[in-house]
Formats: sequence, C-alpha cells, structure tokens
Amino acid sequence: MIIDTHTHVVSSDKTAHPLHPNASGWSTEVSNNVEDLIQEMDAAGVECATLVQPNGTYGLDNTYQCDSAKLYSPRTVSVGILDPAAPDGADKLSYWVNEHAMKGIRLQSQAEPDDPSCDALWARAESLNIPISIGGGGTPDKVNRMRNIGARHPNVLFAPDHFAGWSGAEDKAAMTVALEALAQLPNACLRISSTSLGPYANLSDDDKDLFRRVIEAFTAKRMMWGSNFPSSRQGGYIGQVELGKTALPWLSAEDLDWMMGGAAHTFWPMLQAPTTG
Repeated sequence: MIIDTHTHVVSSDKTAHPLHPNASGWSTEVSNNVEDLIQEMDAAGVECATLVQPNGTYGLDNTYQCDSAKLYSPRTVSVGILDPAAPDGADKLSYWVNEHAMKGIRLQSQAEPDDPSCDALWARAESLNIPISIGGGGTPDKVNRMRNIGARHPNVLFAPDHFAGWSGAEDKAAMTVALEALAQLPNACLRISSTSLGPYANLSDDDKDLFRRVIEAFTAKRMMWGSNFPSSRQGGYIGQVELGKTALPWLSAEDLDWMMGGAAHTFWPMLQAPTTG
C-alpha cells in the first residue's frame, strides 16, 4: 500500500476557506481541492495520504485539512500545524484532536525545537497518541535540538519534515552525523519528499554517499515518503509519485515498500485503502 505522507489541500473556494492574511508562496496561486487530490491519487495508484497543513496558507486554522480528511476517512488523515511554544499549545492540540479528528501535528515555531516551553505539547501528544512532525532543520544544531526533545519524550513517535533540511544544508557531512545521532532514538523517523529526492541525481558522489548514510542509519522501516504536492508539482502528481519510486535505485524492493507506505502505517495504522468492486 502506497501512503503519501506529505500532501497539501488548498480550497479553490476562498470565501468558504479564506487564506491567512499573511499567506504567501505557491498556495496563493495554486489550489488543490481534496476532491481533485483524490482523483490524482486514484490515477497514480496511491491508496492513502496524510493531508498536511501547508505552512502559512491558513495560519493555525487547520479546518480545511481536518474536514477534508474526514470526508475520505479512513483513506486520509489530517496533520495540522501548531506552535508548540504557545502557552495554549497543548490545549489547542486537544481541541483539534477531540473536536476535528486530527491525527497528527506539525510543529512550526520561532522557538528552538527543544525549548522547555514545548514540552507540554509533547506530553499532551503522548497522552493523545498523536505522532509529531517537526518543520525546520537545515543545520546540525537544529537536528541536535530535535534529538534533545525527542529523547525527553521517548513514547512519542516523531519525524522531521523534508529530510530535516539536509539537501539545503551548507555542511552536509555535519548534517549527516547529526541525523545519524538522531536515528539512534527508537522513536525517531524521517520524512523524505521531492525537495530531497529531486536534487539527489545532481549530487556529487560524496554527497550521495552521505545521503545514503542517513537512510541506512534510520533504515527504510523508519523512512516515510511524501510527494509535497502541489508545492512540488513537476510532472504533475503522477510525476511526483514516480520520483518517489525511482529516485533511489539502490533501494531494495522491500525497502522501497517500507519507504512508500509501510513506515507510514506505523504512524497512522488507522489508514485503510479504498475498497474496490
């Protein structure tokens, strides 16, 4: 079963679902109604998806992601954005989980990942059995701080987004070492998207070796593919799915199956493929 762990839905109805006043980037120009995404998934052979709140599109209002996921549940689940350092962050998490059936949380904050003010939300995530995605990264220090807070909450499954920013990092060797250390935490996973799979082919041989070291440290059983569609949309949705399948030709068939869906099912075991016939 293929599970896309990083899709975004943005409504074309800007009256019913207005963008945040400070929205910027692709979502101000491109819509992706959930009905359209489901059609794209069917055409590409993708059974399930997590609908991830786009950064900045709706601010901290996760309504469209949650409502969309409920429409196609148990094929889809929603992953909303919250600020973990906000004084009411833990209570907001309870609200979205209990009132809107949110099944995952994506952390976006000006605070450092391991700031003590973030611990309350992590503790609440444990009590609610909600996995955490962490935005940001890009430097060894950021990754180390993710490791710090993940170690403080060993019962919370968590995964940095977009390969933790490895592909855009200036010091990829140091990032690799930091991610290898992060992988030592049994509750740590890693999400990999087109933002890393696309550039992979143009890496130097040395950087390709570093890239592979990161995946081998986590193992494919803790690597989760996501298309990042429609933020990443070269070749359309099918093109993004094919990139996930083919960008790393050295993966075994079994490892590819884990990365394209098996690992995600450990995060969201409630996901089910649509019935046929």
